[in-house]
Amino acid sequence: MIARTLVAVLVAVLAGAAVAQQPPPNVRPTGPTPTCTTGGCHAEVTRHPVLHGPLAAEACSGCHNAADPAKHTFSLARQGTDLCLFCHEAPKGEVVHQPLKAGQCLDCHDPHGGKSRAFLKAGSASENCATCHQDVTHGRPNVHGPVAAGGCTACHNPHASNQLKLLLKPSNELCLDCHVSSAQQIETSRVIHEPAQKDCLLCHDAHASAEKMMLRKAAQPLCLSCHENIRSTVEHAKTQHGAVVEGRQCLNCHEPHATNFPRVLRNNPMAMCMECHNKPLKGPDGPIADMSAVLASGKSLHGPIAEKNCSACHQIHGGDNFRLLIKEYPPEFYAPFKEESYALCFSCHERSLVLDPRTTTLTGFRNGDLNLHHLHVNKDTKGRTCRACHETHASDQAKHIRNSVPFGKWEMPIRFEKTETGGSCAPGCHVPYQYDRARPVTYPSGPDKPAAQWPAAPNKGS
Repeated sequence: MIARTLVAVLVAVLAGAAVAQQPPPNVRPTGPTPTCTTGGCHAEVTRHPVLHGPLAAEACSGCHNAADPAKHTFSLARQGTDLCLFCHEAPKGEVVHQPLKAGQCLDCHDPHGGKSRAFLKAGSASENCATCHQDVTHGRPNVHGPVAAGGCTACHNPHASNQLKLLLKPSNELCLDCHVSSAQQIETSRVIHEPAQKDCLLCHDAHASAEKMMLRKAAQPLCLSCHENIRSTVEHAKTQHGAVVEGRQCLNCHEPHATNFPRVLRNNPMAMCMECHNKPLKGPDGPIADMSAVLASGKSLHGPIAEKNCSACHQIHGGDNFRLLIKEYPPEFYAPFKEESYALCFSCHERSLVLDPRTTTLTGFRNGDLNLHHLHVNKDTKGRTCRACHETHASDQAKHIRNSVPFGKWEMPIRFEKTETGGSCAPGCHVPYQYDRARPVTYPSGPDKPAAQWPAAPNKGS
């Protein structure tokens, strides 16, 4: 009975103490005045690592107006971008990011705070951008460094720019800020590829590519999309040049940005040719000699070779003629004479060298005034072609006369010997003969009879 009485008294005392702690209805609590964030309603907006200035200063009224205090309703102090631009300087540029243009700053930014001073809604700039620009790589394997690192703002201004695509600078300036080796190459070279001077994005994709070096296409299709004349040559050539269609294709010979050599070649033209033609090769028309060895052994160089100009005779990108020659030239030892068949030779040499039967000026290869070029070449059936006597690149004899010439499987000797006013030869195709410009050699059969039917020549100098 006594215990129940004590418990009842204790409950009454505690209840009286609790009631005594409630302030009267018209008395405000003592201490700091509660704010929007400390009064127990909007504390969550302060949980960002970095707070927006007005919120940090507890100046909510900088952005919000009380519409009805009794109902605790509010309206924004200003509408659209005016709310943000009242404090923030308006971004300047001819190209304005669509959310900013539409007054939708809050599509990207949290008005109260964020992980950084940018107050982005997403965890990073790239994640923020990806809410609209969902897949700039399209699954392509080679991704540009800034994209892979989530650095969209390394290239783009998120608000406004004077450049297309909101780029920070003109595309070439922007690319070369990072690609300093290419910048130095372009700055110090004499010959600059036009796209490299104009716009890197003509050839490269800024985000991702299926090709190496971020190329928009494989190298050859990309090059040929501009170089239409070469594209037609490559596609329709009966004989294709291996350097154009194999390996790195166009880039085997050309620099994509800049160089000190014509046509943006990686080296001088002949040096470029010798990078491949420094060993025996297999060509569609048969074996191709090691040209470096041929040129090294030759004292007498064909004019284009002496000028280091292989393209004077050869079509570099492909062609329809034997050995990629730019014009027709007989590939055989014997050939009926047709003027058009020697179009390549007649590009430099006088046609009359073969057309005129007699001359005192056209050539030193004559017996008196009998033109022995005409005698050998200008025949309806078995005319000797230029290659029967001359090496087309280099020889250790004057006028690049051959020491021997391939004739089927036989390396047929020429055995040419030069004298002061003429010379002689004793090739496998006929018996030895002499010629002399000052004292013509006379043969019983007559000087106009084909050389292969002349009788044996008298002693040298007769």
